[in-house]
Amino acid sequence: MSSGHQTTLVHDHLPTDDFFAYHLTRARGGAGLVVLEAHSVHESGLLTDHTIDASTDAIVEAYEPFAEAIHEADTRLMAQLFHGGRERYAGEYGPPALSASDEPTDRLNVIPRPMETAEVYEMIDAFADAAVRMEQAGLDGVEIVGSHTYLPAQFWSPNVNNRNDEFGGTLENRCRFTVEIADRIREHTTDNFVVGIRLSAEEHSEQGLSFDETLPIIEHIDNTTSLDYWSVVVGSSSTHEGCSYIVPPATESETVTQSPAAVIDQVVDGEMIVTSRINTPEKAMRMLDETGADVVGMTRALIADPELPRKTKSGEWDDVIPCVACNQGCIGRYQEGLPIRCTINPVTGREAEYSDLDSVTTPKSVLVVGGGPAGLVAATTAGERGHDVTLLEATDNLGGQVTAYADLDHRGRYEDWLATLESRLDEHDVTVELNTRFEPDDVAAYDSDEFILATGATGRKPEIPVTESVPAYTAGEALRADDPFGDDVLVADWDGNEAALDVAIEATDAGANVEIVTEAYTPGESVQQYIQNTLLGDLYAEDVTLTPHYRVDAVMGDEVALQNVFNDERERRDSVDTVVFAHGGEANCEQYNILSEADVSVHRVGDCWAPRSLDESVWEAFETATKL
Repeated sequence: MSSGHQTTLVHDHLPTDDFFAYHLTRARGGAGLVVLEAHSVHESGLLTDHTIDASTDAIVEAYEPFAEAIHEADTRLMAQLFHGGRERYAGEYGPPALSASDEPTDRLNVIPRPMETAEVYEMIDAFADAAVRMEQAGLDGVEIVGSHTYLPAQFWSPNVNNRNDEFGGTLENRCRFTVEIADRIREHTTDNFVVGIRLSAEEHSEQGLSFDETLPIIEHIDNTTSLDYWSVVVGSSSTHEGCSYIVPPATESETVTQSPAAVIDQVVDGEMIVTSRINTPEKAMRMLDETGADVVGMTRALIADPELPRKTKSGEWDDVIPCVACNQGCIGRYQEGLPIRCTINPVTGREAEYSDLDSVTTPKSVLVVGGGPAGLVAATTAGERGHDVTLLEATDNLGGQVTAYADLDHRGRYEDWLATLESRLDEHDVTVELNTRFEPDDVAAYDSDEFILATGATGRKPEIPVTESVPAYTAGEALRADDPFGDDVLVADWDGNEAALDVAIEATDAGANVEIVTEAYTPGESVQQYIQNTLLGDLYAEDVTLTPHYRVDAVMGDEVALQNVFNDERERRDSVDTVVFAHGGEANCEQYNILSEADVSVHRVGDCWAPRSLDESVWEAFETATKL
């Protein structure tokens, strides 16, 4: 299944044509169930300006043709019914957040207003009314979102609910809000309309509920109302520690839900869905076997490759695009208010335009220079369209800058992704020449119609005094070297990038004392929030020193001079024997500068145009190849 996740493919609080194309592609790729993202049941629950509004009848007209198309793909369709309560982001206007009590949320720094008793009953009706609209639109069911300390959980949690009316105090009263929502939906929908609930088995934070505290809540709700299924996750939106489990980084295992799910399966009557970092068919089958679950959620795996179910059935294992858990294009873009994308699958979120690549009627001879991600994507995409493609790589292996971190334990499946791209080179008859540096004088020899330069970037070092007696690496050099770290390592971080965290983790694993000095407000500032939270937690556990707001001004002997970025205050660090600069890249644009003056058709993509993220590199390579 594809579980509920935000897409930002929404306009005026209604789904767009891109939204429909995105989900329909996953249904046609073999997903048995698609659960659509959080639908606000009440105006006060519009979490962002891009939250779908299920509180008006406009949603019915929007979904009717979509539901029919999904069913034609032999997929079932449901929607999440949602109210975040105190968990809310800022929109154009921020009215008071509503909750069971006025307990604040530490992560989002929101102090809510306690709901009046009449408002609680109004909210119960709002959930039921939204469910009725979903059935009128032709959906198969709804999922009450009680996970991650959203509004239902704010009522049933004794840590949040301090009410003294019929919705507070005893376990029965605290669960009443959820029970009455389910009962009211049952009363107003037909017998075959599915009603499920999503909840966090444990919230994974000191302030949150443990599984031992959650289990009695689950048992009471199951004994008191009728639910068709339970969707089991972990984590909480209200704390920095707990929120990372909403979309778990690569450091987390699918087993975080395994033990609680196995217990829940024994105590509830309904079917069970289990999700969380399940990114391969092998993991999915193991989770089904070991938990007793009936359905497995593989949401990010389907974001990366919507045809994963079909490819799995047909044995096309080498062609599956693996999720690398980078969290950049999916949850990262949502948190920036941008439409969903996938860093390694440029079609994601753009299915309406790019789902079917047309073969060219007049093939061209295409020379791609550079075998990093941009070059690989350009070459495979051009080859897929029928062009005659040659790929040149100056070194003895493909992968470019990604090879510096592809095998790190805390990163995702980058090695698998590179392997997938390499297999596509063979599939589309791309000629690959390794250890071959392209020189502009070679233009005539290759006699190509189109040149795509994907020559990447090299690591940048600041123009400051650096003594020769102390090894000074770029982040890429340090990650590729066999034994680069001494006993005391200083990582100079320019913008809060992930490479600095990579180096710090590798250096601590090698036994070094490590300090990250960053010019940013915090180390990892430019890294997606959930990954940042996890990696910073790991670094704190290893006693890594984190020093924000300073830059390295000079390296003199074993002393490093630091300068405050706000007031020029200076500090020194003694006995440093290794310095690593995580200062971004410097574009390798020499070949382009020469070729651009020649009478040839030349394109540049990725970091050789300007050093940015992997997301831009992949997208530019794909888009360029689709336009040849």
